[in-house]
Amino acid sequence: MVLKCLFGCIGRSSRNTSVLTGTNADEKRRHKTTAEPQSKEAFVESQRLSDSSDSVASSLPSRRKAPITALCVVAKHTYGIAADIPYPSIDTSDEVLIRTHAVGLNPIDWKSVDYNFCMPSFPWIGGRELAGTVEEVGSNVKELKVGDRVWASTYYRDRRAGTFQEFCVVPQHTVLPLPPRLSFDAGACLGVAALTAAMTLWKWLHVTVPISFSEAHTTAASAGPRHILIWGGSTVTGQFAIQLARHSGLSVIAVTSEKTATLAARLGAEHVITRDHRTNDEIAAAVRAIAEDDLTLAIDIVGNTTGACCLTALSTTRPGVLAPLAFLKDAEVIPQNVSIAPVEMKRFIIEDGNRLYAEALNRLVGSGVVTVPEVEVLHGGLQRVEEGLQTLKRGDLSGRKLVVRIA
Repeated sequence: MVLKCLFGCIGRSSRNTSVLTGTNADEKRRHKTTAEPQSKEAFVESQRLSDSSDSVASSLPSRRKAPITALCVVAKHTYGIAADIPYPSIDTSDEVLIRTHAVGLNPIDWKSVDYNFCMPSFPWIGGRELAGTVEEVGSNVKELKVGDRVWASTYYRDRRAGTFQEFCVVPQHTVLPLPPRLSFDAGACLGVAALTAAMTLWKWLHVTVPISFSEAHTTAASAGPRHILIWGGSTVTGQFAIQLARHSGLSVIAVTSEKTATLAARLGAEHVITRDHRTNDEIAAAVRAIAEDDLTLAIDIVGNTTGACCLTALSTTRPGVLAPLAFLKDAEVIPQNVSIAPVEMKRFIIEDGNRLYAEALNRLVGSGVVTVPEVEVLHGGLQRVEEGLQTLKRGDLSGRKLVVRIA
């Protein structure tokens, strides 16, 4: 089957493809390095050298296990199911091996394949969030044990960490206990959208992390309303952002479609502006009618044109901050009183101190204060991931989160 995209025709293969993969790829390649095919012989040699390397893993028990199955990107724009992926090994004493039960699907998953980025080499294994059970731990891992139910957020630089496989290996600080009230399917929503919303608010917008729901609202009542604009409030990230902002003491102005306006209001948005039959400039004017010249915080989850309109909605006299999760145009003119939040979710992986935001998120979800979106589960394992990504790409999920059940 041949699909059309912005860059022309791309080949798509649904047939099973046998591939041989090594462990970590070149960690020094930059974020947008274009992947180039490697020969099977090169991967075999890479695996041999990796297996013989001197590392902390040499002190860990070595257990040879049967190969596993993964959904791989085997060449540009081409997927393939591989049943001969080497069983992933724990290479440092701070790593955790997880059996994958459910994976969340995210726009970055299909965009990285369509536009050929975040894949250091071929074949590569994608996927950035999962819920599952702990299968093995390194010697420095003290708070997790075999059999624990967990969720995790991962990073594209390590092939072992791709979640579109039966087992994956990740650093221990990226693994959180799955709240007892949550299923694996619900837990697979937390590693990207929920964590992005939490870190955007608490780390990059410098909103105070709530110790308790009552404390946040007592503080907000005494100080008066502080507004935040969330453009794209019915997206999965937007749904988490609305709830977290509200429970952090903010008054939320959400922009959604008419179809999802009641959803945003139910989650805690005090004001909901529907985008149907309105221009972006008219929406920005409606925001200013609510917040006047006092809006100092904004999150855009839609695109560079809506991000630009967020800039016009922000205060012209007070310092403001915009978190453009969908990015701004390079030539966008930024008002002098506005700063752009440098949102980079890789910081969760490469800076272990950011775990505190995931822990705060986990407490709110575990207590039921923050709820997960409606989940649409695709059954059938890794074979359903590509289909799910195409559904996600078409859009119009009305706020539902796509999850694939692996085991």
